[in-house]
Amino acid sequence: MSQKPRKSRPSRASQSGARSGSSAARAAGGAERARPTLRDLNIREDLAAAGRQEGSPAIPVSALIVTTLLVGAYLHLLVLQQMTQLTGGLAMPDSMLFYGQDHVRALSAVMDDAARGQLNWVHKTAGVIFPIAVALTLAAVGAWRLRPAAAKWGALGVGVLFAVVDIAENIAIEEAIAAGGPGTGLAAALTLARWVLLALIALAIVVMLWAGRRRREPAARRR
Repeated sequence: MSQKPRKSRPSRASQSGARSGSSAARAAGGAERARPTLRDLNIREDLAAAGRQEGSPAIPVSALIVTTLLVGAYLHLLVLQQMTQLTGGLAMPDSMLFYGQDHVRALSAVMDDAARGQLNWVHKTAGVIFPIAVALTLAAVGAWRLRPAAAKWGALGVGVLFAVVDIAENIAIEEAIAAGGPGTGLAAALTLARWVLLALIALAIVVMLWAGRRRREPAARRR
């Protein structure tokens, strides 16, 4: 009798290879399906996620610092210096550290209504923007760098104090010039307080930025 040929069964190795090949194919197909396409693009959600990743306030705080420096340079190095053209070379009290009644009396004698109106315009524009910018800068840097809540509120309070003193100084200077000298003592005291506060604020901002940078460096090394 003739024997029928037996069908060869696939070996276990070939079966496992086939299963692994099919699983690899399924994984590749899943990877292709998981790959983002243009249909999956959502600009609003992507921008929101980027904003959360770039949540550090370094950029807006830096922009605020630069803006404050530019406004301060514009006020003290340009506008107030140009005012000397209307006063016969006499400096504005805003740009001086110390001055007395004689200086204000001399200003009152040479400044006409147009010159006083120009000084008033300077005080209402850059003379208001600058102290507010300084206060906002100090508050922003304090909120970013200081940890205790009391210290953050203290930075805000010092900034508001500077703004109030600066604006009050502008008013006192104009009143002293209009009066021909009386009221100079108050104006001079406010001017001195303004410069002292401004120097302390500048020093505090530098210290806070430097201290915050030193705190970040060890944390970056540990990562």
